[in-house]
Amino acid sequence: MTRSRAIGVVGATVLALSVITGCGSGGFESAEGSDPTSGATGTVRMLVNITPNLTQSYWRGLVAPFEKANPGIKVAIDTPTSSDGAVDTTLPQLLAAGNPPDVVEGSHSAKVIPYLRDLSELPWAAAAPMADAQRLDGHLYDVAIGQQAQSLIFYNKTAFAKAGISTPPKSMRELTADMAKLKTAGYLPMQTAGEWVTQAQVMMLFDATLTADDPNWFLQAADGKRKLSKDLGPSLALYKSWLDKGYLDKNALGTKYPEAESDFLAGKSAMYPMGCWFVAAEHQAKKNFDVGVFAAPQLTSPSTPRLAVTPGANYRIFKAGKHQSAAAKLVQFLTTDHTAVESQLRQDTSFRTGYPYRLSPLADQVQGLLDSSKDSQAIVGGGEYQMPAGFEDEENKEIQSLYTGADPGSALKNVDNWLKAQPK
Repeated sequence: MTRSRAIGVVGATVLALSVITGCGSGGFESAEGSDPTSGATGTVRMLVNITPNLTQSYWRGLVAPFEKANPGIKVAIDTPTSSDGAVDTTLPQLLAAGNPPDVVEGSHSAKVIPYLRDLSELPWAAAAPMADAQRLDGHLYDVAIGQQAQSLIFYNKTAFAKAGISTPPKSMRELTADMAKLKTAGYLPMQTAGEWVTQAQVMMLFDATLTADDPNWFLQAADGKRKLSKDLGPSLALYKSWLDKGYLDKNALGTKYPEAESDFLAGKSAMYPMGCWFVAAEHQAKKNFDVGVFAAPQLTSPSTPRLAVTPGANYRIFKAGKHQSAAAKLVQFLTTDHTAVESQLRQDTSFRTGYPYRLSPLADQVQGLLDSSKDSQAIVGGGEYQMPAGFEDEENKEIQSLYTGADPGSALKNVDNWLKAQPK
């Protein structure tokens, strides 16, 4: 797939309903009638992620004010039916059955892009956070509510104190030395898990190193101009050394994502690499220790602060949906209504300029890290920065092979060979 840089962003104008429903010339004429002022009716099926933070009851409460203000529209909350509980695994099943949702939340798969409505003609969508980074060949398929920081390491302050660690590490060398101290103090130094977590954590830990020379590393890699075996090789070798030394649980592939989160919050491990959405779970958890956070250090340039960022809580509309007007109106509400946006930012701990909220001291620390890295952030995922479909699964398989004795160099070469075989 050819990728091109997006040019410009349309001004932040709230689109009138008559404009939302007047999409016939673009192939999205409402199936609900020709009158654009009466088109926003029907039941909108919205497929959403279900997580410890984002429960079914949360989603119902979020859309309730929208339904009250729009009595002609009902929102049906659909949940993933795949064995791994992921929307991007469920979607191919729904598409194969000819039963796609009207709206999906939290999907990042490139496989479904041909089925998505281009939202470029909607000014409120084009003015959403990180909209430029979400574009693909000039088209906009995603609307985000905010920005999420990825390359964070949360830590148990009590564990650090017992291990004699006074300040968070500022380099990978210091981080490795601290893990030895934490293991001696009786803690599992770093919490990880199987499922999607293994690959995601590796990228969170080493995104800053990958982008040290080029903040647009993912854009270059998506176009086949970078090799993981070269750029990620030293980092993955370090990760394998942590595994060999017992700083990571060698049986972690049997641990599920919610279990890993619970184990860290129960004080069983000292550090937990995860995205900023973890802050909401930490705020709600009962525990007997305080949690701090620091940015994952770089392997080569520890003095330069850098966070990998991605659009937070994105929404997509399927063009086969029978309720285009109602679907667009729902997504506009979810991404522009101040109360709805603030609720989602708080619930899954995303951040957005102009939508301040107070949640916890940990949330304030994450905001500070984002602010300090604003001039050197690395964009990951979405639009032209998105790796080819299937990349995360392929890389996850190879990273997880390290837990059964595979060599890091060979594992990354396998991923490079897979990337090379993908159409550009």
